[in-house]
Amino acid sequence: MKKALYEFYNYFPFLKEIIKRDFKRKYYKSILGVAWSMLSPLLIMIVMTIVFSTLFNRSIPHYPIYLFTGSLIFNFVFDGATICMGCILGNAGLINKMKIPNYFFCISSVTQSFITLLLSFVPFFGVCAVTGVPLNMYMLLLPLLLVLVYIFTLGLGMLLCAYATFLRDLNYVVQVLRRACMYITPIFYPIDIIPEQFRFLWELNPIYVYIKIARDMCIDATLPSEKMLIVGTCYSLLMLGLGVVTFKEKQDRFFLYI
Repeated sequence: MKKALYEFYNYFPFLKEIIKRDFKRKYYKSILGVAWSMLSPLLIMIVMTIVFSTLFNRSIPHYPIYLFTGSLIFNFVFDGATICMGCILGNAGLINKMKIPNYFFCISSVTQSFITLLLSFVPFFGVCAVTGVPLNMYMLLLPLLLVLVYIFTLGLGMLLCAYATFLRDLNYVVQVLRRACMYITPIFYPIDIIPEQFRFLWELNPIYVYIKIARDMCIDATLPSEKMLIVGTCYSLLMLGLGVVTFKEKQDRFFLYI
């Protein structure tokens, strides 16, 4: 642990340069640039609200925010983890030339998605104002939730990256799983439509746990239950531990595939 902390501190300036490089690369030759990170989730929310409002709008208070909250967290988790899958192959030239911690590229990939998530909260609070969702003191706890989601996504990204470097077809499998997960996660529908005897299966979904915590704070203006906070924290730490262990175990063979 002490060696890992020393390595992280020693190479931290290089990590900052990687993050800056990837940020510039992401918006290179983009007309809207950073503004697109705010407009994209807003436009998606508007389209999905129009499509699903006739089905669920009457049964879900503040449906646009309900939908916006779920889609922001869900998309961040999968976007960040998916980008991580190709970060070793995408930086093969740099890895072969320099001796640097490989996991830095995973951190940079997730951080890019995290910046997009933070920018998306600008239109989020704008929609809150337009739809009459008042700001409340519990929203001040959102940064703590975002840290948990970031840790979970980083662990998931490192886990997928460790295998995707060897299995190039894994990306297609993850895309299928993403679509399936979108339908089994209560993003645009209320969990109440699930039969009560099966509802616990939906509540085991870590992404739903984070979405539920966010909705408690933003829509219901209440403090999330201790159970949800403990479960969410455990999911984040367990996923990070699994990702780090798997990545560390397999990174010595990366050079054979890049």
